[in-house]
Amino acid sequence: MRVGDGPRRPWLAGAIATVGSIGVLVSALLHGRGNHGVPHVLGTAALILSAVFIFSPFYLLKRHGGVQAGSKYFDTTAVVDRGVYGVVRHPQYLGYMLLVSGFALRSQSFWTVMLALCANVFFYVQARKEEGFCVQSLGNAYEDYLKRVPRFNFVSGFLRHWRQARGR
Repeated sequence: MRVGDGPRRPWLAGAIATVGSIGVLVSALLHGRGNHGVPHVLGTAALILSAVFIFSPFYLLKRHGGVQAGSKYFDTTAVVDRGVYGVVRHPQYLGYMLLVSGFALRSQSFWTVMLALCANVFFYVQARKEEGFCVQSLGNAYEDYLKRVPRFNFVSGFLRHWRQARGR
């Protein structure tokens, strides 16, 4: 969908979340690593998992989203429900949420954790607003997708996706 062709893509909550994410990274660098081992290990796992959710949509949307030549990867004209999009509806936002949470868990600083919580709230708000945009842009196909795929619960989404692949 090109600018001027239909509904406007929401952006404000995403911009605020991005600023918050930068704050998390700066805060984590300033405060260093926390002393508790379990949050550190969980944070490392979140950082590793975030890469899968952040980077795979670039390929999936461009390849399967009906993107016209010369358009950006997110200018899709079709619902993509394969790969990580078959597991969660907003893999990149989930990836960013995991990224800031991972840094917060590794840092274990009060301020880093607070910034991460704020950034995650705004990523959630942005995802909700984009769902409305996608319903307007993609219609019934996206409404069906909303019913089939969880917003962020990747454990539930993975289990559902795995059962479908096995024919259950």
